[in-house]
Amino acid sequence: MTPEPIIRSAADFEWESWGDADLEAHSDVRWRLLSSGECMQTAELVMGIAEITPGATLIDHCHTHAETNYIMSGRGWMCINGVENKIDPGTATYILPEAEQSCKCEGDTPLEFVFTFPCDRSDEVVQRFEE
Repeated sequence: MTPEPIIRSAADFEWESWGDADLEAHSDVRWRLLSSGECMQTAELVMGIAEITPGATLIDHCHTHAETNYIMSGRGWMCINGVENKIDPGTATYILPEAEQSCKCEGDTPLEFVFTFPCDRSDEVVQRFEE
């Protein structure tokens, strides 16, 4: 069955988190999947919104797919393969598959960003965290 065009509000989707208490304790991040085969009939692109709380870090990790991000609010730092870059609203990133990455929120405003992966479902994106 071919996917049909879909228009939905982010408010239609629940916030998700790691589901692992140890990981959540080290990486205070939540996200909403806006377009993914898990929640609707889509193909070829996963998109969501992620939020990192002030002072928190999305810990070092890498994953099997390329990723793009667009920072909507907040500010902080993103480290990709050991290179740190300041990020704030309007910043866009492209991250290669298997690149080591982390992200830290600074200030009093949560760091909120749109993310995309070139695949049908988010569960296809295998993430590995630094031990």
